[in-house]
Amino acid sequence: MVCGDDCGDIRFPFTIYKRMTIFMKKTRLISSLCVAALGLSVLAGCNSSSSNTGNKSEKTSSIATQSDTKGESSGAVMTVGEYEIGKDELMLYSILEILSGTVQYEEIQKDEDKYKQVVIDNIVETKMAGDAAKDAGMEFTEDDENTRDSLIKNFTTYVPKSVREKYGISDELIDSVFNDTSIMNKIETNTRNELGKKLTADLKEQYKDYNFQKIYYITFPKVKADDDGNPMTDDNGNYVKLDDKELADMKSKAEAAVKEINAGADAEETAKKYGVDAYSEEKQSYVGGYADDMNEVMDKLAAGQCTEVYEAETAYYAIAVLSDHDSDLLDSFAYQSAEAQVDTELEKTKQQWIDSCDDKGGIVYKDDTWKNFSFLDMATDLNDQGLMK
Repeated sequence: MVCGDDCGDIRFPFTIYKRMTIFMKKTRLISSLCVAALGLSVLAGCNSSSSNTGNKSEKTSSIATQSDTKGESSGAVMTVGEYEIGKDELMLYSILEILSGTVQYEEIQKDEDKYKQVVIDNIVETKMAGDAAKDAGMEFTEDDENTRDSLIKNFTTYVPKSVREKYGISDELIDSVFNDTSIMNKIETNTRNELGKKLTADLKEQYKDYNFQKIYYITFPKVKADDDGNPMTDDNGNYVKLDDKELADMKSKAEAAVKEINAGADAEETAKKYGVDAYSEEKQSYVGGYADDMNEVMDKLAAGQCTEVYEAETAYYAIAVLSDHDSDLLDSFAYQSAEAQVDTELEKTKQQWIDSCDDKGGIVYKDDTWKNFSFLDMATDLNDQGLMK
């Protein structure tokens, strides 16, 4: 394996970088993060960068300023909104995409232009998310800085210095870009959390008067079951039914179980008593979420009560109420429902950030540098060095 400075056992550091971004996008709904009181530095937006030297208060500088001091090789070849992008920055974002672990070399061979566009999209999203972070007054904690610095170390350990120098990528640029992507990850995470909190609160308000119930379905099978408890079928695909005597016995057991539960017996223990616990299960629902003919029935039942016996094609069954007007179930329902919606809402917000680029000047290519750049040649180079996995 080709290694960079201080090569050790680290593998796929870019995968770590890219997967951190993916992980942030897929993180489960969590409570809002509290900003630590110590080690804070107010973000200056996408154009802030960090340095591996000096104290934390000196760890930010403008990408545009860096470009101005890097000489001709770092001159702007395009603008994204209000940000000037040099060839070196395009090269770094290209390497990040190639080594992200989300693309195969063969895919780049088939459609090089597709991945060149992904690079531009990544830059736009990163810069505009940084603007959103600055507008929100988002702060970077010491833990955030440590995570970013660890990713930078992984990057410079995995990618040989010779490769970085070949594509004009300086340590200062690496610091700057990783700072930008870390800002993007955090504003996306914070936004997701805030959206999740709002969605949860809205759903709790919407469903606060609903009767949430924990219920227990007691099932008495009318058909023979296999060792896994699944209904057995014959060669024609028909259920293998119990004989008439067995059916009558099963219905009698179901009716007896209902009487016992309504007299105070525990539903699950009753299912065990009659040997049907393997077919029975606890569920959660709310009045309004059942089939129409069951909503009225269930709304009249309190905890400890059970429905009459019902008959379906494969079983007799009854529903015992374990809890009613359960606020914990309301909380759980709101949380899970919000979780199912929050990614969609986050994508809408991110698209608003991206669209804001047009209001700030859009994407402007100053010359043919990017047009003439061979993304495939870079991928071939990195692949030949064993860096693509």
